[in-house]
Amino acid sequence: MNPSDMSDEDILATAREGFLDEARDMLSQFEAALLTLDDNPDDNEALNCAFRAAHTIKGTAGLFGCDRVVAFTHNVETLLEELRSGAFAMSDEAMGLLLQGRDQIEALLGDVHASTGDPALAERSQELSQAILGLLGGAHASAAVTHPAATQAQADVGGERIWRVRASFGVDAMRNGLDPLSFVRYMASQGRLVQLQALLDGVPPLQDLDPEACHLGFEATYAADCSRSDIEAMFEFAVEDCTLDIEDLTPAPAVTPAGTQAAVASAVSAASAAEPPREVRAEQGALRPADQRSGQSDRRKGNSDRRQDETRFVRVQADKLDRLIDLVGELVIASSGALLVANREGSNAFTEAAQRIQSLVESTRDGALALRMAPIGETFARFHRVVRDVSKALGKQVDLQITGAETELDKSMVDVIADPLMHLVRNCLDHGLESPADRIAAGKPERGTLALHAYHEGGQIVIEVSDDGRGLNRELILRKARERGIVSPDQVLSEHELDQLICAPGFSTAEQVTDISGRGVGMDVVKRSIESLRGQMQLASEWGKGTTTQIRLPLTLAIIDGFLTSVGNVHYVLPMEIVSECIDVPSDCHSNPRSDVGYFNLRGEVLPYFDLARLHKVPTQATGRRSLVVVRDLQTAVGLVVDRLHGEHQTVIKPLSSLFSHLRAIAGSTILGSGDVALVVDVPALVSHAVEATRPDKRGHIQPPPANASDLPSTAVESAS
Repeated sequence: MNPSDMSDEDILATAREGFLDEARDMLSQFEAALLTLDDNPDDNEALNCAFRAAHTIKGTAGLFGCDRVVAFTHNVETLLEELRSGAFAMSDEAMGLLLQGRDQIEALLGDVHASTGDPALAERSQELSQAILGLLGGAHASAAVTHPAATQAQADVGGERIWRVRASFGVDAMRNGLDPLSFVRYMASQGRLVQLQALLDGVPPLQDLDPEACHLGFEATYAADCSRSDIEAMFEFAVEDCTLDIEDLTPAPAVTPAGTQAAVASAVSAASAAEPPREVRAEQGALRPADQRSGQSDRRKGNSDRRQDETRFVRVQADKLDRLIDLVGELVIASSGALLVANREGSNAFTEAAQRIQSLVESTRDGALALRMAPIGETFARFHRVVRDVSKALGKQVDLQITGAETELDKSMVDVIADPLMHLVRNCLDHGLESPADRIAAGKPERGTLALHAYHEGGQIVIEVSDDGRGLNRELILRKARERGIVSPDQVLSEHELDQLICAPGFSTAEQVTDISGRGVGMDVVKRSIESLRGQMQLASEWGKGTTTQIRLPLTLAIIDGFLTSVGNVHYVLPMEIVSECIDVPSDCHSNPRSDVGYFNLRGEVLPYFDLARLHKVPTQATGRRSLVVVRDLQTAVGLVVDRLHGEHQTVIKPLSSLFSHLRAIAGSTILGSGDVALVVDVPALVSHAVEATRPDKRGHIQPPPANASDLPSTAVESAS
């Protein structure tokens, strides 16, 4: 929408959404600081960081008239201030209330669009406010409020100071999203406006009036129990567009409750008679314009530095970014087509130009994809709170270790992977890690360790969730699998195959159903979620030592480096990072007429293979030598028989229509430079299909792979090697 076409309501709504985004960021900082404090109660910097975050949320909410957020956050801020001053010591109860307060602030922020607010939410705010201030005791116990108006009514009159506040706003203040009236409302919510006067000196003649410009200011006599820095903090978001003059009018000695009204009247009279200052003086606590703020406080400098740092980031709507990636994908396809035409024409100059364009397109592709990348640490950070809450609920002591938080992956995958990781973490806490007593009995440290690790490997991102708990009980897993008919009574499985059984639908070894786990729904959903991202998941465990779940994901879902092959007139693309080698098809492979899966010998290793022509019923070439492409999926390798190998190819993945849902092991499609359509092979699905082929059918029949290479025909061994 063109800014000139936006109404005041649209502008306000846009500004409010910006406030909510910033408030959520501050909540993340708030929670991170609290969790740091939970581990180290003496960390003053973490305490200050939590206070600053809460104060910023309250101040910004006040500017937008979010009174419910302001009122509740004020109580949280009170507890933090008592902790900062040393008047109150951190305790488990205090930390629990602060974390609950963080959740309540988030809930209140989600309710800001409502005109009246959720009554249940207001009741919860009241309960938490009473609990917070009741914890502090004394004068705070009766001060819990849920609306700023109550703050004024219950103010401690004897503690008020009297200030003259003069605020002159710049001409671009309103264009920059500032409303002078919002500052007046916020001051009134935190104290008493004894006198208020508009500053009209800057208002031009009517014919010169610009309706989008700000020509106003105000001067207020303000009574509140606050310091000069508290008043400055109310205007910290207007530091670039406001000249502020603050003068303390409180008579000395300190005003007593009985003399408050007389003192206020005296101060107002003195303020009215005094000549207004024509220049801003630093000794009066003024916030100078940008070119005169050399004497600003450290807090102001910190705020300025933060604002400068924020200017390095630009918020972009996700749909605009997706559109850019789509256009880059089309550019990749067009570039491949241009290079194909250049090669066909045989023009050296044309070919050189097309190659240069393709090189620039590749750089543009990498830069565009980098815009969609986000550090996995943003997802990892939320598990600090989960580990704390769940471990306390289970009576366990757990240390969370995070490494590789700076590792980046596609933002669309960051959002999807959060829930599977949450389930894995909760599984580790509930099933994996033992109680302190059991760990001591097993000769382990009393505190368990849960580790989250991320790194890049072979064009993929690897995420590992591991614990040093009891590990998987394979005997119990096998017994439960046989009871549910997942495994036949006489079937023999390797340790690796046993570990993977816990991902079967409905499978659970938990004896009791709890709020955390045990319902038999989860690991299969986790695996499906990961495979929907073209990822793979594997488990490894050692009894008594712990369990590690490894997740491998592509760096992006949009464009990949592929390996192009063909069967007859159909083209297939394999992800380049999993292609291991290419060999001639052995003349005598071990095939099964009742199954799509055959077996061949690769230097003494018996591996399954698929003939894509047979799998998808595609006519093969009448003549020519066929090839077998070996792809490796984590611990498993599979061979794919194709007619021709075309080499590396940049692949823009596009979804397939539901009409093609019957095609097995196909992840999507792409368009080649020639205009032909190629199918992207889903290798993890092929591996799963190969594993399923070795399981018994309803009659208990199974066609297992040969036990060793000697069981294959000798010609197959010779051809493969």
